[in-house]
Amino acid sequence: MSNKKSFTLLLLIKGRHEFTRRWLKYMKTINFNYPIIIADGQDDSETEKMIDEINLENKLSIEYYRYNTHSGYLDYYKMKKDALNKVKTNLVMLCDNDDFIIPSGLEEQINFLSSNNEYISSSGRILNFEINNFEFAEYGKDFYYISPCNYFRLNEPLGSWNEQISSIFTQFQPNFYNVFRTQYIKIITHELVEQNFSDLVINEFYIQLRTATLGKSKIIDNAFHYIRQRGTSSISSNYEFSKDILKKNMPQDVRRMAGKIGEVLSIDQNISKDYIKNHILESFSEYLNYFLANTTLKYRFPKLYNFKINIINTLRKKLSFINFIYKKIKSYFVLKKIIYLSDKSKSNILKNELLVIERLLSKN
Repeated sequence: MSNKKSFTLLLLIKGRHEFTRRWLKYMKTINFNYPIIIADGQDDSETEKMIDEINLENKLSIEYYRYNTHSGYLDYYKMKKDALNKVKTNLVMLCDNDDFIIPSGLEEQINFLSSNNEYISSSGRILNFEINNFEFAEYGKDFYYISPCNYFRLNEPLGSWNEQISSIFTQFQPNFYNVFRTQYIKIITHELVEQNFSDLVINEFYIQLRTATLGKSKIIDNAFHYIRQRGTSSISSNYEFSKDILKKNMPQDVRRMAGKIGEVLSIDQNISKDYIKNHILESFSEYLNYFLANTTLKYRFPKLYNFKINIINTLRKKLSFINFIYKKIKSYFVLKKIIYLSDKSKSNILKNELLVIERLLSKN
């Protein structure tokens, strides 16, 4: 691995202790050699006990900090800001406890940023997996790879801000798990405390937009540095957009986001603040139209939707073996595509790294 003083991994958690335990075991298994900071918003002693138990020999370099984030998102934003202020290295990456870093791909991001000072962040392609048909579980006998995240912009920002802003909202690609130069993600995180968005979707869009205004980012398309578990998100199940939007203040969030980005670009790029603001509002409207069209069908046609779900569930039960074979075959070809897309000189390393994760997840 590169110089330990060059990079820090920041784990942001709140509860879900079973996933934190799994994450710590994995990091110990791969002998992770960089500093780790764990910011725990649950404000209990469980995680600290786990660290003492699993890291008994101090093989992992862990700093642990406890916060109370029970009052809402502002506490979460403040926790992230405070934890980032404790980072002493030039590079940092945020991660979640239900996901895994892939060492070889992470190393590529660190090496790239160390050699290319003009970039403020980089990422490999993010992979995805599920356990036992998207069950909220830390282990399971049925592990499947599912399609990796889509990437539309390998280099950002694009040639024009019009194009960049439109693409962010209509061709979403993640950058939350990029490796960042610490000074730039600190700027963004400080502003997130000031903006205090009531909705995490707007929070994520703001990170996308603000990163593009601060400098260049790169997707290394033959590297894979992170793999996410699907089905474990807080909004994976029983999420209703209409109820959610009434509890929060998304319209105000969007206007605030648009105003701030417009202000930044008017100062840094000499572009009309109102023009940028209006373009962000129009682009978000496009995103919302697409999102609503895909999420409200079950409410517009409830009988048809329930009939479809019942048919799917019945077929899964009656044809469980066929479904099992189908998912195994699909997972096999997804993995084959991942290896095909990877750097050929490192494909065997990637295979072995993914095998370590599969074996860990199959243990009960």
